[in-house]
Order: sequence, then structure tokens, then C-alpha cells
Amino acid sequence: MKQHQFTVGHPYRPTFRVIKGSKEQAPEIEQLTNTAWNFAFTALWNNSVFSKTEIEEAKKCIQQFLLTAKCPIKAYKAFCQRVLLARQYVTSQPNRFIPLPTIWLDKTNASGFAGTREWYRNILAVRSSLPNFKTELKAFAEAILEMSEEGTSKNFHFWRNYFIDKKTPGLLSLFLNTVANQQFEL
Repeated sequence: MKQHQFTVGHPYRPTFRVIKGSKEQAPEIEQLTNTAWNFAFTALWNNSVFSKTEIEEAKKCIQQFLLTAKCPIKAYKAFCQRVLLARQYVTSQPNRFIPLPTIWLDKTNASGFAGTREWYRNILAVRSSLPNFKTELKAFAEAILEMSEEGTSKNFHFWRNYFIDKKTPGLLSLFLNTVANQQFEL
């Protein structure tokens, strides 16, 4: 423990430690949160209408996920890939569904977003041997982020052509829907 010297007239006062980067990260985290929410909404609940309270609480869950990560951009990309894995799981068989966003995104719900952790880890394990394994999932996260940061015609057509060239019509359709929802902010 550090010894403090006290001098007459200058009593010791505890000081607060400044955490660098947190204030500067606020706009980045907000943009990542909004982009991730827009994507998750489009991928999992596009045919639903939610209250403002539900949306704000869902965004808080996403924001917490991003804030607890060492690298928010990496966390955002992982989040998007995990949402895509959940979408694939739900659409692969009838009678599967995703509950309300706040329920699905609750970090204690093992049948929700938290349950996709192992699926994502399995993909990362395969990618360690096969770097191009399911790269479309990773590219999708980058495409949506790029369109949110710089939604130019050039970027749009690049990513549209990417998904066409990769022969992934489901991702192409989801990309187009996500960009439309992003453009007109839900």
C-alpha cells in the first residue's frame, strides 16, 4: 500500500481515477448498439412491432454486451454472427421461434442469445484450421456496419454483389432488408 504524507494545511483527499477512452467510446458504442439492434430486429423480429420500452431495454442488453468486451468492434461482429446462427437455427425447422428481444437478449437466458456462445466458439475453432469457414457470416457483420457508417451507393453495390457472387440469396435478402430498415430508422 502506498504511504501518503500528510502536511499541515493540505489534508489527504482521495482522488478518482480517470478511465481513458470511455467518454470517447460513447458515440462508437451508441452507433454499434443501434446498428446491432437494427440488424437483430431485421433478422429475428422483422414482422413484429415493439413498444419503445421493449426496444430501449433490448438496446441496453446489446450495449452491455459491447461494453463488457475488450474490443467493442469484435464484440459487435461476434454478436451479428451469433444472431445469424440463431436465425439459421429457428428457420431450419417449423415451430421454432425467438421470444421477445428482452427475453432473448437476457444474458441469463441459456436458451437465448447466451446459448449461441457455444455455436460461435465452434465456428471459431473450425476457422482456426479453415480460415474461410462461413466467412459470409463475418462479412455480413462488416457489410451492415459499413453501410451504417458510410451508406454510399458504392458500398451498397459492393456488398450486394458480394452476396450475389457468394451465392447466398438468404444473406442478400437480409442485407437488403437491414439496409432498408437502417435507412428509415425503426
